[in-house]
Amino acid sequence: MITEPLTRLSTSVPGLDNLLLGGIPRGRTTLITGRSGTGKSVMSLQMAASLAQQGMTTILLAVEESPADLRQTGDSLGLDLSGLEQAGALVITDVNRPEDGAVVASGEYDVFGLVHRIESLVAAHGASALVLDSATALFSPRPSDERMRQHFFHLISAFRRLNLTSIVIAEARQDYGALTTLGVEDFVCDLTIVLRNIMDGGRRRRSIEVNKYRRSGHFKGEYPCTITTKGLAVFPVDAKEYPAEWEERERYSSGVEGLDEMTSGGWLRNSIVIVRGPTGAGKTILAGVYARAGAERGERVVYYGFEETRATLLRNYRELGLDLQPLIDSGSLRVICRYPEATSLEDLLVDLRVDLEEFKPSLIVLDSISSIEHASSERGFRQFMIGVASILRQHGRSALITQTVVAGMSGEHAAPYLSTIADAILALDYSVDSYELHRTMRVIKSRGSAHASHPYRLAIDGSGIHVQKMSPSDIRHQLRGSSDGK
Repeated sequence: MITEPLTRLSTSVPGLDNLLLGGIPRGRTTLITGRSGTGKSVMSLQMAASLAQQGMTTILLAVEESPADLRQTGDSLGLDLSGLEQAGALVITDVNRPEDGAVVASGEYDVFGLVHRIESLVAAHGASALVLDSATALFSPRPSDERMRQHFFHLISAFRRLNLTSIVIAEARQDYGALTTLGVEDFVCDLTIVLRNIMDGGRRRRSIEVNKYRRSGHFKGEYPCTITTKGLAVFPVDAKEYPAEWEERERYSSGVEGLDEMTSGGWLRNSIVIVRGPTGAGKTILAGVYARAGAERGERVVYYGFEETRATLLRNYRELGLDLQPLIDSGSLRVICRYPEATSLEDLLVDLRVDLEEFKPSLIVLDSISSIEHASSERGFRQFMIGVASILRQHGRSALITQTVVAGMSGEHAAPYLSTIADAILALDYSVDSYELHRTMRVIKSRGSAHASHPYRLAIDGSGIHVQKMSPSDIRHQLRGSSDGK
């Protein structure tokens, strides 16, 4: 038996083709399932527009909503369904049942009338793709389970016989369990995509999962997604390799001379640096210096603050001699402040992706991810951080991320996924003797780079931040002072 090679078609849904290792299968059926409100129709419209734009005349069977409503939704998302219709690339057909009066079921339910209608549409328009929204509404009233399986099989078989790349939407009763309310599951579909919108830690969290992809590899598990003004966007882990030019061992300054000495000349380009430390250790100041140094070099920088208002943050920097306003006015630096409680993690990922694609910064600052962690569940935060790392890796950008920990635990083992995504970890800490507060800085790790193995002294004053090498006697004295302070 000779199996025909699998040809993939792009969905144009941001991030989804990564999960599918290229796209949906040509000439086969894709099932999109999930509860109401998970984004099934939005994603199917994106796919319909994408197929039409790729030169495949696409039929959109409107069962639940009228063609006018689908057209309006698609146009509002920037998909230009009206324009595709006028060009003949998209055909929207109304197969809604009459709404007035009672529906009387008489005789055996069958789909052959619909199949004949689809055959005529395919022949008349030369269509090679079809979207059915939705099978759940189509099979209503619902026939018996046995008849349902037969009808669904005949419908999908007709799509295959007509060599249609088909997308079928179906409703699910719950997020986890039976895939559809039809009882047919996905036994005749080559690709099954599950969308979810669950309550997690008191907040809604959207996710997507490729449940099955026949004859094809795909990314396993759930990945965060969200609905934007342009449609659904997915945030998978992207393991593809960087272009060769991104792997050059270029270094750039942190903005602090002593810290550059600790890291053998500065941070490596396209690296993710996590700065850990307790409140008051100097993380935010270090983040501001990092951002200012990049902008003054002529790089574009985006600073995301999650703990203070923008006005307060800029005032505090100004009082320390770090006036960022001229760099903001010049267009080199963007400072965006918001409270994580006022938005969703998925929307934060969207903003990051949009800024990377439109503003094209080379440096990113996130201060502090601990505020995000406290405003989400453990699972949601983990997915968010993996999504952040994925976007940064995909675009080949450098980032400095601050994290608040308990004093004395900066060098302790953190969540495994945070340690894994970080190329470098910088630990800030302090100790207190009877009179002085002693701040220190230590490089815990720095992939691909030599670095100082001992701590340096960190000082903060009205002129900014200063890092100096410590002698062994200084270190012993500080350790004794810390012990006495306890």
